[in-house]
Amino acid sequence: MKEGDTILILPSCALKEMHMEQLAGTYATVVDVVMDNDNTVRGCWAKLSRPFLNEEEWYIPYSSMG
Repeated sequence: MKEGDTILILPSCALKEMHMEQLAGTYATVVDVVMDNDNTVRGCWAKLSRPFLNEEEWYIPYSSMG
């Protein structure tokens, strides 16, 4: 995964815990990849194809990316 890639946001427990399950099925463009200290991808900041709660950029956990 790299900046500019398109992802599909998938349903996940993490998305539900963040009260963002409405984003499932939405496409987004990766703005910044978030890595752990051991270079494991944790998630990304993504620009949504449509605003959610009046914001276009959101953190999307790795378990919610497809």
